[in-house]
Amino acid sequence: MTTLPSDLDVARQLSFVRASVIEATQHVRSPKRSTRYRTTRNLIIAGAAIAALTGGGIIVFRAAQETIDTTVECYHEPTLDSVPVGVAGDPISVQDPLGLCGLLWRNDLFDPANNNDPDPNDGTLPVPPLVACVLDNGVTAVFPLEGASEEGFCEAIGLADWGSD
Repeated sequence: MTTLPSDLDVARQLSFVRASVIEATQHVRSPKRSTRYRTTRNLIIAGAAIAALTGGGIIVFRAAQETIDTTVECYHEPTLDSVPVGVAGDPISVQDPLGLCGLLWRNDLFDPANNNDPDPNDGTLPVPPLVACVLDNGVTAVFPLEGASEEGFCEAIGLADWGSD
């Protein structure tokens, strides 16, 4: 009479076969997951990400044309490290950035305590020689020269000359 093996005996005898099948299936790749497919997919994703970040960076970095046309940043010191005071006006008044920032100098409006609406004819303080440059975002910036030469000033601090379009 033949006796049938127990479940435990069958499991022991088939454990080697089961391990071999599992190992073999782990190394089989689907055609969709081939190296070429993954490489192409990753290049497309990377290219799309670079394009989106570049476009977004340009949009964020570049000021809106309306801001460029109506804003002048007046600096109290001849360096980009000083805190600017923004002066907003209409596009016609922004065509004279030295005059707009001269108004701040004449009325001492770089001090927040003096932040009132100035009358251009009231100021009596001296206005130093000023120079206009263009910031990287396109907005006009005005700096006092303080002993520096106007020629090459903007280039020396890494900006473009205001008059050179």
